Amino acid sequence: MVFVEDLNLVGLSRSMLGKHCLDAGFGQFFNILQQTCLKRDVYFQKVDSRKTSQICPNCGVETGKKELSERTHVCSNCGYTTDRDVASAQVVAIRGLAAVGHTVKMLGVSGSAR
Repeated sequence: MVFVEDLNLVGLSRSMLGKHCLDAGFGQFFNILQQTCLKRDVYFQKVDSRKTSQICPNCGVETGKKELSERTHVCSNCGYTTDRDVASAQVVAIRGLAAVGHTVKMLGVSGSAR
């Protein structure tokens, strides 16, 4: 299974880094990824992109907005600590698995989805 954030590419293109976002070709990449998954019988799903870097993947509590320079996710509720991008990817995986009906439990020690 492949899960990606359903990004607002038009909104990103209007931001301060707009030209860079357009140059990166995210929209085309997602189209190619989706077609490749289809050819290989791999499930592809876009999930809600809101607050993926603000939610703890271990306990589900919202940890608040972070500056881009803040690269570590630290949950004040459960103490789970990991890289910000890893935590965000775990939230995307949890949302994707929940969308297809799997029960998800995050393990704080290993940080893997079950």
